[in-house]
Amino acid sequence: MLPYTEAANPITADIDISNPKEIVKKLEECDKEMFSPKGLDKEKTLFSEDILRAMVKVAEVAKKLIFQSDSGKSLIIMSGCGTSGRIAFMMARTFNRFLKLTEKKFAYTIAGGDQALFTSQEAPEDDRETGKNDLIKACEGRSQILYIGITCGLSAPYVAGQLNHCMENPEKFTPVLLGFNPVRLARDLPIYGWQKTFLKVAQELELLSEDDKAFLINPVVMGEAVTGSSRMKGGSMTKIILETIFLLSTAASDFSISECKKILKLYEETCKLFYESASNAVSSWMSWTAHSFNADGHLYYVGSNGAGVLGIIDATECPPTYGATLDDVRGFICGGYPEYENNEGDLGQLGENYRINSDDLAELLGRGPDAVKHDTLIIVAVGLTDPVLKELQENKKLGSSIKNVAGKDVAEKMKVGVVLLLEKDAQLPELPSFLSEIFVIRLPISDEVTPNTACSFLTSTGAERLKKSLFECCAKWFYNGTSTGAHVRKGKVYKNFMVDLKVSNQKLFHRSIGIIKRFSPGISEDEARNFLLRSIYEVDDVDMTLSSSSILTHIMAAAPKDKVCPWETFSVPFSITSLGSL
Repeated sequence: MLPYTEAANPITADIDISNPKEIVKKLEECDKEMFSPKGLDKEKTLFSEDILRAMVKVAEVAKKLIFQSDSGKSLIIMSGCGTSGRIAFMMARTFNRFLKLTEKKFAYTIAGGDQALFTSQEAPEDDRETGKNDLIKACEGRSQILYIGITCGLSAPYVAGQLNHCMENPEKFTPVLLGFNPVRLARDLPIYGWQKTFLKVAQELELLSEDDKAFLINPVVMGEAVTGSSRMKGGSMTKIILETIFLLSTAASDFSISECKKILKLYEETCKLFYESASNAVSSWMSWTAHSFNADGHLYYVGSNGAGVLGIIDATECPPTYGATLDDVRGFICGGYPEYENNEGDLGQLGENYRINSDDLAELLGRGPDAVKHDTLIIVAVGLTDPVLKELQENKKLGSSIKNVAGKDVAEKMKVGVVLLLEKDAQLPELPSFLSEIFVIRLPISDEVTPNTACSFLTSTGAERLKKSLFECCAKWFYNGTSTGAHVRKGKVYKNFMVDLKVSNQKLFHRSIGIIKRFSPGISEDEARNFLLRSIYEVDDVDMTLSSSSILTHIMAAAPKDKVCPWETFSVPFSITSLGSL
């Protein structure tokens, strides 16, 4: 049986031939499965008793570490690869800011280091020894640590190495595994240079969880809208679960499964309300962005605070998922690196794609209208006091640059618009007339489900944080819908499979074999692997030397190349002949 995280979702089987409004509807149906998946009577889902209990237990551990006075000995650290690591970073940033403690209680590690926050660094995901060493370094001087390893498919060797280290040092670590497959479907393939598989590590942790010496949070959320693209539901559910745990841990009163469920129900209601309010905005920007892509243009996001972080995350995910260039989609944040607060600070010296300040965007726009006339710029603002709105209203550097390039006709000038995420009764702010499109997405959350009522057990600042988190989820759904739909419309998806992905780690190597096998009926796993190797090495025949080489060797050869598993192949019925001609 395929892991749920790698399974094709029947909801989106024809997403590649759907119009923008149909795409948004399919994304909505997929996202709702996070909360209410159908046909899973025998699997654990978000509202299963075991999952809720584990979340509450982890929140209790976190509460103890947050509020005990221990001279900086306690730490909550989250870790992952790709999207999982980026959400880990975001949650550490969010709750260090929220608590405002002298000694930071939250930390993160990500495979590939901070470069992976901005560009894909997929290969380190396969290095369990690096994972272990990163964890040891991040925990220097700490003696009581809650470790949360995030891997949507229960597959990342980087996380496996860290979990194993935690289980070998129980006096120091409380390990948590967060993902979205049952343990039995964890990856059971050899990890390079080690005798264990991820399945073995997960089984060991599962045994420890029976005595609350470790915890397993692995609700099934069904397949992604684009098969295997865990940046979508996987990323959203990771954020929702972590936010819920840490909000509980800072609650004003005792909490239980009941309070945990109340917070999760708010996220479920918000998902429903978002799609009711945002369908037109998402489908419109999806269309305009696809137009930009097809004219060799680009998509830029700019925002502040959490919405700015999520825009950068979405942009970073497009190259490995859709074979996009680093320039195709870029995200910017008001305040740049001081506002971003990543471990390694300003990485702008590494190149253009590491420059994330809204002022950097202003300089890019300064090339003039002709240079950016095929591009699309989306400004995402949350609430009426969002700093990005002041940039526009007060005609600061960014606002002035946008004014010079903005136009109503996407064929003549850069398409520029604002997406405002507002509470239901908020007044519309005054915005400059040069903005060609303004979309307002309101969350008409009824009085019964506002944080201050349904979640009265939270502090006032906790309730305000929850409200911000709900809006951030809406921003994420907007970004994901826009970039996903635009790449679908460009032809980067066949049925609901990404078919221009980078073969840059074990997960993507095996996913590519699966794609070939799925669309070449009747061929075996070995034959599909053979065709993939022919594409990687650009040969007609795979000799014994190549065939017997390690997966790591193949990944090193494939990682620098584009179109190893090419989307052009899918413009005609897929066949062994078409693969053999690569």
